Amino acid sequence: MIYRTPLVVLCVTIIVSYFYMKSPTVTDKMANNGLLFISNAAKVQTVCQRASKYVKRVLYVKVKENSDSALPVLSKQIDNLYSKSQANNLDIRLMLKPSDTVKEIKTGYPIDMILYDSELAKEIDDLKHAVSTVTSGYELQSIVYLSGQDDSQNGPEDPLRTYENVALGGTFDRLHNGHKILLSQAALRATKLLTVGVTDVNMIQSKTLWELIEPVEVRIAQVLNFLRDINPDLEYNVFPLKDLYGPTKDDPKYQLIVVSEETLRGAKKINDKRVANGLQPMDVHVIGMAKDSHPEHSHEEEDKISSSNQRMRLLGTLLRPPVPNPNIPDWPYVIGLAGGIASGKSNITKKLKLKGAGVVNCDIIAHDLYKPGLPLNRTISEAFGKDVLTETGEIDRKKLGQIVFSDKAQLEKLNSIVWPAVIAEAQRQIRAYGESGHRVVVMEAAVLVRARWYQYCHQLWSVIVPRDEAIKRLQDRNHLTKEEAIQRVNAQPSNEEQIEKANVVFCPFWSYEYTQGQIDRAWQHLQEILANRK
Repeated sequence: MIYRTPLVVLCVTIIVSYFYMKSPTVTDKMANNGLLFISNAAKVQTVCQRASKYVKRVLYVKVKENSDSALPVLSKQIDNLYSKSQANNLDIRLMLKPSDTVKEIKTGYPIDMILYDSELAKEIDDLKHAVSTVTSGYELQSIVYLSGQDDSQNGPEDPLRTYENVALGGTFDRLHNGHKILLSQAALRATKLLTVGVTDVNMIQSKTLWELIEPVEVRIAQVLNFLRDINPDLEYNVFPLKDLYGPTKDDPKYQLIVVSEETLRGAKKINDKRVANGLQPMDVHVIGMAKDSHPEHSHEEEDKISSSNQRMRLLGTLLRPPVPNPNIPDWPYVIGLAGGIASGKSNITKKLKLKGAGVVNCDIIAHDLYKPGLPLNRTISEAFGKDVLTETGEIDRKKLGQIVFSDKAQLEKLNSIVWPAVIAEAQRQIRAYGESGHRVVVMEAAVLVRARWYQYCHQLWSVIVPRDEAIKRLQDRNHLTKEEAIQRVNAQPSNEEQIEKANVVFCPFWSYEYTQGQIDRAWQHLQEILANRK
């Protein structure tokens, strides 16, 4: 009996602490941005996971301890923290300079809540006064820490080697946790200068959905923002990378290059070039691939955390909000569906029709207007000669295509004849759908972007596939030679042009189910927009 009371008290304490920890919001509301103080590096992943329940946008993590022995532990925690923090959209930033060496803590985003593990309770007043970006109405939150459930490492850690000048490169599109691991590990090993090459346009075209990659200026700004947050004391050189080598091939000051497993071959090529230039090869630190455990991860995507996966998840989502168009009626709600030849836009249209949309197909309208006896038939034969007519008097589309797809001036002449007639008939059909009760009408047109017909629509949705895939499909479908298929693809707007103003983008390059998922997402969001329209 003498031991029973303390045991009961201990159990109750643990249970209460557990429910306190599990509560998603102990405060009335979640903070936008928080700063979490942690007593030592071994606790980072465990305590950060608990703190994430209180913050919804950006969570800064600051380790208090300051010793060389903490660096290898911090290196392991970088991998643990970012590889296991994929379940929500919280932007976590592990600050690499221990707070014992910092008199003032600056952050890129204003701090609404200061959090700390319970072992820092006596020191929190001094720590919070060092935060220069705290808001006037910030909250203070203690994170319960249960001993025995941490990330402590067994045995001493090998020392972590540092270098004055460190280099790395990458695409860094929509900065994700895999990028944060790469950048943090590089920053942890640099004592003076960290140079980051951000791949420019000529180096990205082999990437999945490269057309959706953000402009290089945006990616550079994101990298700098993150690096300055995690260690403001380093000097940073972040620049557009035009080729594999950048400045590392002939600048002797670089001592270490940080790469991922998949870019290790690139590091070897750079070192070969350095040796050929009479320089010492750089040391190479290789970062392992972090597994993608995102809740939306699909078997169509890569297993690792990657920008390609993020871009694939953008398909079917609203990339840019629709701008009200006062020049067209509020109803029916018109979706302009654009896409290059052989992109698969007709199949997308069929799926949207199954969801209840009315469909206006501008290619069919043009085909019908070509029929004998109609004004357009006569005008085209006069403009391009009787040879473009079949024996029955119809327009021979293949012969007409051979003329216009090999001559830009001829194509523009045809467009000036056909486009006004087609859009006039399309608008008539749209009005008819509205009068019959349709709330949504999809206007499908291969020339929609080039003809600027999106000005007659409430939203522009675009369909793209890789250029090589479009050429292959066109060869198979239309029985064309590769040269003929290339000629026709070249006559169309590029994928970049198709999506430049698009609100939603689809890519039916993968499985039927993956394409259907894109359409389902787009349609669901459309219903939410329509529900708020008068």
